[in-house]
Amino acid sequence: MNVELLRGDDVEKVLHRLMDDYDEFHWAVAWGTDNSLCTRLLDRSAKFGAVTFGLAFAQTDPELVEALVDVPGSYVVTAFPGGTYHPKVFAFRSGDRMAAVVGSANFTRGGLGNNLEASVLVTGTVDDKVLADVLAFTAESAKLGEVVTSKLAQRYRLGHSLAAKMPRPPRDPLIQVPQSGEKGLSSSLVKMSWRDYVREVRGSAVHHVDESLALLRTAQVWLASVPSFGDLTTPQRKALAGVIGKTDRDIDDDLGRDWGWFGSMRGAGDFKNRIASNDVFLARAMDSIPQKGEVTRQQYDRFASLFVKAFANSHRVGGVPTASRLLAMKRPDVFLCVSNPNLTAAAVKMGFAKTTLQLGNYWDRVVEVIRASEWYGVEKPDSQDGPLWECRAAMLDAIFYRPN
Repeated sequence: MNVELLRGDDVEKVLHRLMDDYDEFHWAVAWGTDNSLCTRLLDRSAKFGAVTFGLAFAQTDPELVEALVDVPGSYVVTAFPGGTYHPKVFAFRSGDRMAAVVGSANFTRGGLGNNLEASVLVTGTVDDKVLADVLAFTAESAKLGEVVTSKLAQRYRLGHSLAAKMPRPPRDPLIQVPQSGEKGLSSSLVKMSWRDYVREVRGSAVHHVDESLALLRTAQVWLASVPSFGDLTTPQRKALAGVIGKTDRDIDDDLGRDWGWFGSMRGAGDFKNRIASNDVFLARAMDSIPQKGEVTRQQYDRFASLFVKAFANSHRVGGVPTASRLLAMKRPDVFLCVSNPNLTAAAVKMGFAKTTLQLGNYWDRVVEVIRASEWYGVEKPDSQDGPLWECRAAMLDAIFYRPN
């Protein structure tokens, strides 16, 4: 058995050689990113015995995870109780021959050259205890992991995107990503580019985009001007709720906008009454959603709970259309109002049965699919489409709306 120290880019050179010299790969590696050996590794996936990558703190590239979908012998470790999945073990085997690189280097750009790393290369046979132990370790690591499915890869991409916006990413990046249906996360909407999104929105035959954005901007100004939704005037609350009548609309130009866009709720009598009476639970529900910054699942759940309480003594309980109407006015960058005119198209595009959408699953079936989408995750453009980006969730209505 031989042992030698590897430093700097030695690890990259040695792994490059070992990938050709050996028939089987047995790896247990904390993180992997796009690097000089990624293509080489994936081109040799038929050699995978057990290749396991960790996802802790979203440090592994989602592209690598997606490349491992349905590849036999590949695994990812999501949650690791009591600590972090953190090994850096690259083992190779051909019959009785074995080699292993063990040390500080991850399968990342930094680990393969940019960082100061120290590893050892051990070569020998499977009869050498240390190499036998390394092989057993990689097999145990694989048991900690999960087979990479397209659903897992989509969930991780969303978790990776969310983690990038957090000051401290969670150890398990999937913790805030629900087990949404694979159909929704792999839908055509999720794969739509920002360019195609803009083209479809601006090409709408039923939405006047500039007027729609002006309406949403007015809503944002009103909500930012008061400490609580309950402090708005009655006409303003009616406008935001989509229940405003002609008399109130004649008060001024802002109230006179077509507030029926993004879901007219004038037929929801109990909801209309709750808005007019300035129900305290509706106000608290709206106040539970922050005006700026990240909106969490917990905040949405609190909103939904308070919203339902507003109808405790009503014949009809408020549902997704009325609740999502308020949410879209409060945070058009996060929420879409789903009501009868856009429900069918939304269900098809987002991969859910339209008869099953409820407040309890709206976050999973609508919000998470939106947040997983390619068009949603782009940086705000420095162009005329900046205002559209700020309202991009609510403006899906321009794509989904089908007039009766």
